[in-house]
Amino acid sequence: MSVSAIQIGLHPDAIDYEAPEFAAFAGLTRERLRAANDDNLALLRDAGYEADGCQIDFGETALGTIRAMLGRKRYDAVLIGAGVRLTAGNTLLFESIVNLVHTALPHARFIFNHSAAATPDDIRRHYPGPASTVPLDIPRDLEEAAKKNPGNAARPEAAHGQRETR
Repeated sequence: MSVSAIQIGLHPDAIDYEAPEFAAFAGLTRERLRAANDDNLALLRDAGYEADGCQIDFGETALGTIRAMLGRKRYDAVLIGAGVRLTAGNTLLFESIVNLVHTALPHARFIFNHSAAATPDDIRRHYPGPASTVPLDIPRDLEEAAKKNPGNAARPEAAHGQRETR
């Protein structure tokens, strides 16, 4: 059994690419978003993870679409696209998705990527390999991120913290 992931993102036909909130994504077009979604899923599958796409609109049907997919399969990891996560006007949609997924899949890990190409590495923070369906308690690169955070420079214990021994 391998780790299963669902990638939830805006359908390329649902976006007004001229709107200010989406103009912030330089060069974003319907075709580029469609290709990025497809490429992201392909990268996950090529890395050995089971990956399904779930493209949504902005309305109430978005939650119904997600709910239907979550009812058909158990997912270990949930990726939510930047168009939902990083656009201020979508805060309520993002919040609703997180709450829906948390209720339906309380065991699942949320995975937030910073680029489509990085997604296999992003999922490895919690699931080091496609067969490791038990997630890590603490993401692998959290300590490194804490060390790099300027707010922790004056507090070395925050960057290193106490470690659990197993």
